[in-house]
Amino acid sequence: MRKGHVEAATTDFIIDSVVLVMEREGKKPSDLSLFLSSLLGYRSLQIQYLSVYDRIEATTHMESFKVDFDDSTTYQAMKNLKANQVISFDKDLDKIPSIKRFDPKQVKKKV
Repeated sequence: MRKGHVEAATTDFIIDSVVLVMEREGKKPSDLSLFLSSLLGYRSLQIQYLSVYDRIEATTHMESFKVDFDDSTTYQAMKNLKANQVISFDKDLDKIPSIKRFDPKQVKKKV
């Protein structure tokens, strides 16, 4: 947090994953559109677009840390952003010693 606001990032891969889950759960295209449109309203949210090179690098993290592709792309994006903290329910990210994971339930909302 800097100057009273929270800066955050996510990846295009994570966004697509959320949309696919929503679709699988029977959400209508209008619901998907509403979710995607809502992301535009978060001024402090940066979307990290993963290149094919980033995805190839992610496969090396899979082997190094014994994590899945989803977690390894998150780690690759964090490396690109020079970030070392993540808010996530995914405990597998704890396998990566260079990052600190915070459970969303434990993070106090700061306004």
